[in-house]
Amino acid sequence: MKKTLFFICLFVSQITFSQTLEMPNLPDGLITYDVSVKNQLIEFSDDGDWDFSEVTTDSDSAIQIIPIADSPDAEDYPNATHVKFEDGFTFFLGFEPTGYTYNGEISFINSVYSTPLVLTPYPFNIGDTHTDGVFNIPFEIVGGGPPELYRDHEVVTTSLSSGSVTMPDGFVYNNVTLVKSTSTFTDGQTGSSPCITTLEQWLWWAQGYAIPIIETRTMSSTGQCAPNPSQYTKFLNTQTARVQVIHNSADAAAEIVDVYLNETLLIPNFEFRTASPFVDAPAGVEIELSVAPPNSSGVEEAIYTAAVTLSADETYIVVADGIVSGSGYNPPQAFGLQIYDMGRELAANSENTDVLVHHGSTDAPTVDIVETGVGAGTLVDNISYTEFQGYLELPTADYVIDVRDETGSVTVASYQAPLASLNLDGAALVAVATGFLDPSQNSDGPGFGIGVALPTGGPLVMLPELLGNLDYELSNAIALYPSPAKEQVTLSNSSSIKLEAAMIYDLKGKLVSQINLQDMQDERVIDVSSFATGVYVVHIKGEQSSVVKRMIKK
Repeated sequence: MKKTLFFICLFVSQITFSQTLEMPNLPDGLITYDVSVKNQLIEFSDDGDWDFSEVTTDSDSAIQIIPIADSPDAEDYPNATHVKFEDGFTFFLGFEPTGYTYNGEISFINSVYSTPLVLTPYPFNIGDTHTDGVFNIPFEIVGGGPPELYRDHEVVTTSLSSGSVTMPDGFVYNNVTLVKSTSTFTDGQTGSSPCITTLEQWLWWAQGYAIPIIETRTMSSTGQCAPNPSQYTKFLNTQTARVQVIHNSADAAAEIVDVYLNETLLIPNFEFRTASPFVDAPAGVEIELSVAPPNSSGVEEAIYTAAVTLSADETYIVVADGIVSGSGYNPPQAFGLQIYDMGRELAANSENTDVLVHHGSTDAPTVDIVETGVGAGTLVDNISYTEFQGYLELPTADYVIDVRDETGSVTVASYQAPLASLNLDGAALVAVATGFLDPSQNSDGPGFGIGVALPTGGPLVMLPELLGNLDYELSNAIALYPSPAKEQVTLSNSSSIKLEAAMIYDLKGKLVSQINLQDMQDERVIDVSSFATGVYVVHIKGEQSSVVKRMIKK
């Protein structure tokens, strides 16, 4: 499945918002917020910051939000935009550019507010106080009660302060606004003594959410009803998605970029042909993401901005493709980010290597991917720019792949894909078509190739281009031993083929060592004593051929 969205992932377990409350942009459909409940008020200061990391809770619950259009009661609540389901009750809410409103409920009473009660106006700044009231609202007690009951509902809301909030699960929200809301409900029959209920709430609002991330509240009654005091605190459980981001924009103007979440710098100096590791990113709330030049001083310098909402518990692959420059590139495919929402961090079968293929070369046509080494045949048929091909679940072997035109008759380039030699059993990879087929038409930018993103991130591992039979000859001539190696490894060249260099990468794609082989004869001893224990990829280049070998360091 392919979705075109705009997104850059988060690399820290925090999220930043504005200090002014404004209308949240809520996603369509059902929103479920999981919350943890403490059966009492919490201690806190009216001034931020707030650290609730040591708070323990008593139970778990969920709050759900749906658009009013999806409710069977929509006709009765024409001023509501959404419905909230909480603790077995139904509340009809409005999220409008001018304010957050209350429109009635179905709980132990049924009520419909013909005039919405504004709970919080938008925008709402620190220090602001708001009052509102609706009067003589008829209601019924569920299960039967006295006739001709009426409610007066008055509210006083004050924006107290802002700051960061550390949640019990350790997640940090920045620039959260603390709002105190006092609601007074005067209920009764005309001419009779009323029941007066006071609800005091302290609400920590983070922009973009339909509920406060923390609510601590107390409620009690006087007059013609039992006091029935109650109190509790609810904490939003952080919802996350797993995300890997790949920088594949070959435009020189975007070679290195800064990435912002709202106003916070999240990924400084993110380089072309680099992938992030998989990380947890906030889900269920709209976030604004921006791309700016490197070493930027703030989000105001952004060259690209977009908003996105991720779904909780999904895994995403995000690839940045396209051109930001106004000239010098042909065709000038617009910069954008493509998202695949069925990503994997591991292969579905531990004996396979799963490969997601993405076409991200702006001047490459629709192509086929055909395997010719072991005879697997056509792996990908007619993939076009920005598209993803669902995961190929391949037996872990060493493959040779041709990139062909969409007819399958003309080979554009051939590459080695040494999955077995690199010990990639059980891995899930992303293979990205990257660079330009014709650099001369694209500001002499990087040439076409296939880069592979590992789930651990790092520089893309570029597949070595297959130049023909010379590659097979070199592969047969080159040996690395011993394996595993402890102090040294010997590179043997039994056919004395002229070599240029050896590049040693770790499995994160980091270049660990580069060795000049131009004066090598039959053997070269390589000191690996300082290498960390693990598996390494050795890319050996000859004058007319290249080969990839695997090395294990004890």
